[in-house]
Amino acid sequence: MKLRTILIASNLLSISIIMVFLIISYLRMYLPTEVVILLTCITLLAGVVSVFSHMIVTHPLLKGVRQLSDKSKQVAEGQFDVKLKEEGPKELKELASRFNDMSTNLDEMFRKVRESEAFKQEMIANISHDLKTPIASIHSYVEALQDDIIQDEETKEAYLKTIKSETNRLSLLIQELLDLSQYEKKDIPYESETVHIDQLVLETLQEFELLMQERDIEPNVSIAEEIRPITGSPNQLKRVLSNLIDNAIRYSEQGGNMDINIEQNDVQTTFNIKDTGPGIEEEHHQDIFERFYRVEKSRNKYYGGSGLGLAICKEIVEHHQGHIGVESEPGKGTTIWFTIPFPNKEGEQA
Repeated sequence: MKLRTILIASNLLSISIIMVFLIISYLRMYLPTEVVILLTCITLLAGVVSVFSHMIVTHPLLKGVRQLSDKSKQVAEGQFDVKLKEEGPKELKELASRFNDMSTNLDEMFRKVRESEAFKQEMIANISHDLKTPIASIHSYVEALQDDIIQDEETKEAYLKTIKSETNRLSLLIQELLDLSQYEKKDIPYESETVHIDQLVLETLQEFELLMQERDIEPNVSIAEEIRPITGSPNQLKRVLSNLIDNAIRYSEQGGNMDINIEQNDVQTTFNIKDTGPGIEEEHHQDIFERFYRVEKSRNKYYGGSGLGLAICKEIVEHHQGHIGVESEPGKGTTIWFTIPFPNKEGEQA
């Protein structure tokens, strides 16, 4: 039975009971017949007016219930971007407001689910590609060596070097996946120590001395005078700096420059690593810190790594309560910056 029918039936029932008692009262008063008839007609007319008044008064309530029913049906069908008009009695307005909050939350939740599913599919495709390529290369070289196709010792040595290189590439990818998973779950122990910035930069640059010579890259280091030590994990901070310097070297043009600028204020220390590469379109700025994201979509190993390096950097920096970002324009190089705050009075990162 519909709500409207129930409301009208209950109203008619109450009016009928009142009318019966009134008519009995009229008869018990021994009034003239004409007066009894007149009073009965007036009572009936009042009952009819009451029914119509009841229908008018309850119309907003019924309208709100119908609207809620229709919108709920849309939500049940998977349409979460629906909204109720917040009108009518106070209780209906509150109900509509809460329904709208619920639909907004559901829409946002399922949007994230869809994005997560799409990201999961893309991630699986990227992992498959990054694993398949070196495996196929190793397989072909091993077959050639097993079948004695290659007789020249120099060529054999070159094949073995390639196999070793591809094996190292696979090992690095798997290790980066494991590390990223641990960073995201906060499983890697965080041992906070005093870190001297000049020593950190010097040790990191020494690791890339040969690569910089091969690429003819000139590093320009600028560190603020009387710079204070920072607090954090030396190994993790060195990994961030290593990833950013490695990217700057690889993406800079042959014979280009790499600028490392470190500034400091009372709140934090800011690291800026700038290359002379092709730059990055603004539409990619937020995405480059996502797992497996690469501006160059072919995933060619000569144009970048696995796409995990910056994601790992982001996790480490955020683990230190800092921030990381990018400034870049096509043709003007790229600057990746990150901040490490000083500990507050309680000993925690600011």
